[in-house]
Amino acid sequence: MNESHEKSSQEAHRASSTSVEAGEVLAAMEQTVEAAGALGAEIERAKRLLRETEKLVDPPVVSDPDQASNAGTDKGRR
Repeated sequence: MNESHEKSSQEAHRASSTSVEAGEVLAAMEQTVEAAGALGAEIERAKRLLRETEKLVDPPVVSDPDQASNAGTDKGRR
């Protein structure tokens, strides 16, 4: 009888330990999901900043060759 009580006690301890581990795993998964969401937002922000930077770096396209040559030398004097 003592041996069966000891086995029951060990099984109860394992079940309790497993539920604690499951809770820890669930908490870790929730943190991972939150971190992934934050990372996704940061990636979108970086993409937006890159697009904005590319717009600033790329000069506007000028269709008239005379305007293109005057744009650098004229500086608004007419």
